[in-house]
Amino acid sequence: MDNHSVLNNILSCLSDNGYTILTLLSDVLSRQYTLEDQRVQLVREEVECDALGICAHLLSHIPTAAPVTTWALQITQSALDSSELDSEPEEEDMPPRKRARKDVLSRNTAIQVIKCVVCISIVLQSANENCNHLQSIFRIFIHSANVPQRVAEVLAHAGLTISIKSIHRAVKSMSIDSAHKIKTGLCSLKMAVAYDNFDINFKTLEPTLAHQSSFVSAMSATAVPLIGVDNIDALCCSEALWRVDPRNPSLSVLHTGIDDFDLLRFHLTDTYDHQPPGMEFSLRCKAFAWHVCEILINHGQYFGYLSNKLVTPETVLRIPVSKTEQVPMRSMKIKQSSVDGNIEVMENLLHQGGLGDPTELDFESNGDVDILDFVLWVHGNLLTKERLNTVQDSQCIEDTPKNCFQFVIFVLGLFHYKMACVDALWRTYLQVKEGCEDVNSTYQHVGILQPQETGLMMTKPGFCWMHDVVHHKLCAVILECWCKELS
Repeated sequence: MDNHSVLNNILSCLSDNGYTILTLLSDVLSRQYTLEDQRVQLVREEVECDALGICAHLLSHIPTAAPVTTWALQITQSALDSSELDSEPEEEDMPPRKRARKDVLSRNTAIQVIKCVVCISIVLQSANENCNHLQSIFRIFIHSANVPQRVAEVLAHAGLTISIKSIHRAVKSMSIDSAHKIKTGLCSLKMAVAYDNFDINFKTLEPTLAHQSSFVSAMSATAVPLIGVDNIDALCCSEALWRVDPRNPSLSVLHTGIDDFDLLRFHLTDTYDHQPPGMEFSLRCKAFAWHVCEILINHGQYFGYLSNKLVTPETVLRIPVSKTEQVPMRSMKIKQSSVDGNIEVMENLLHQGGLGDPTELDFESNGDVDILDFVLWVHGNLLTKERLNTVQDSQCIEDTPKNCFQFVIFVLGLFHYKMACVDALWRTYLQVKEGCEDVNSTYQHVGILQPQETGLMMTKPGFCWMHDVVHHKLCAVILECWCKELS
């Protein structure tokens, strides 16, 4: 019978008699026994002699680890308190400065003891002859921080971390597990991919002509699950979309594009702008009314006392909250700024996920999944969308759906959608010089609200500045309209 089974039997016996392991130890160590209680005295001596081993066994056992740690801290604190009480009569005769110095020393000593107890508890709880949890985590952190190898070797020889060979084996094992998760997730065809570039500057201690600081531009990617997609048949629409795609050289259906009448028909059928039966306003009007009330209360000078009555706006087509478990993919030393770079990125992502064309040589029939009939959602910034559109325009004459990139469905994120909207506002109302001369133009209004920033408006400002300008002007216009309405 192993130690854990013995401890479980002891704990069950103590529980049947209304005891716990901590109350038993406290009773044995604290009670004053007479000389006749020789058996109890022997038990107490054995407990005191083998205290370290007992604590190690209890800390390695999950049901008793937390109570024993708390009990050790309580014993330490009580010992410190008793030592302070014993020294109180002597401290009455001490000068105030010396007494304060002694209080600081005792407090620092208590903190050090508590830290030692906590550290020992962590080490004992992670004691394993095959793998020490604390040493492994510490070594992985050192490896990720790119600590010099000599420092890592010193820490490994000191017993604070695992060896360099062990961390290399651990990284290799985790890489294999990560690759398996990536392939399993993407092969289910229920995940989207998102990628973006990142830059690393590897600096050298003493740069020379032969060994200068190297600047590396690479790509990072992640796989995101598609919440709500339970049946992959909903994504089996690549061929149907390609038949009506204007890029298709052999387009079977005449594509007329989208004009103003299509937008008008969309608004006529949009339920968000219609007044539901029994309601005074449509959902769109109710949302606009809430924003007007929020501006009048939080930015006006007459309705601040109603701030506690301003509730959250009514939700429309609410998306349920769900936990998104991303699967990070391997980094790629590829430049995203070029069209060829985006082609390499997409091929690399498909290779990592085990997706491809069965007619190609690198397709593994026993593990890869055919993506020809399915679509893959891709997320990225506005530059990524522009590059992928160029890729699809240039590859549309290829023979296979994979080489045509007809499976790529690019989806903008909310942040980049806002960036596109702000850029459209700037191009419409600020870039055109003829529209800046009117008194009621956006340029004139912004010149009143932010007179020091008129030059920045004409040089394509950033997203944050335009975002603030839109909100500032909207609040000012609504407040001005309210004053005109009252007058």
